Amino acid sequence: MNGEKKEIILEAAVEVMAEEGYYNTKMSWIADRAEIAVGTIYNYFGSKEEVLEEIFAREFKKRLDFLAALEDDPELTARDRIKRFLEKHFSDIKNNPSLGKILVREKEFPRKKSEAIGGYLNQLPNKLAEVLSSAHQQGQLKIDNPDLTAAALFGAIQGVVERAVKLKEYSLLDEAAEELLFFLERK
Repeated sequence: MNGEKKEIILEAAVEVMAEEGYYNTKMSWIADRAEIAVGTIYNYFGSKEEVLEEIFAREFKKRLDFLAALEDDPELTARDRIKRFLEKHFSDIKNNPSLGKILVREKEFPRKKSEAIGGYLNQLPNKLAEVLSSAHQQGQLKIDNPDLTAAALFGAIQGVVERAVKLKEYSLLDEAAEELLFFLERK
C-alpha cells in the first residue's frame, strides 16, 4: 500500500507539474490530484524538489536498465540497441506526454546540484556514447567522436520531445527513432 501511494503521488505530480510548471506547482495541488492529504505527501517526500528529483531518478534508471538489457542481448547489433532505445524512449513519452514535458522543461530547475537530474543529463549521454563507440568499432556507424555525437543525439532527442509535446503532435515520436538513426548514418 505504501508503494502504491508513492506511485499515485508521483503520477499526480507529473500531471500537475506538466500543467503548471515546477515553480508554480503547490504541494496542495499534487495532493488534490492524488486525492490524498497534503501531509501524506510529506510522509514520502520532504519537498517539491524531492518529488521532481524522484521523477528524474526513476526515468533515468528506467532508461539505463533498458540499455543494460539491450547490451545483454548478443543477437542485437549496436545499431539495433540504439534504435530500440530511441523507440522505447519516444514510445514512453508518447504514452505519457506530461512526462515528456517534465523531462525537457524542468531539467533546468535546481538551484542546487541535483544528482538525479544531473545523472539524467550527464550519465545518460555518457551511456549513449558507449553504445555509439561500440557501433563504430563494429563498423555499423562512422563516428569520430562518440562523446560529441552522443551529446548531439541527446540534444536531438530532447528537441524532438520538446517539439512533440509543445505542438501536441505526438505522431512525430513514431518516426523519430528512424530519423535520428538516419542522421547518425549520413556521415
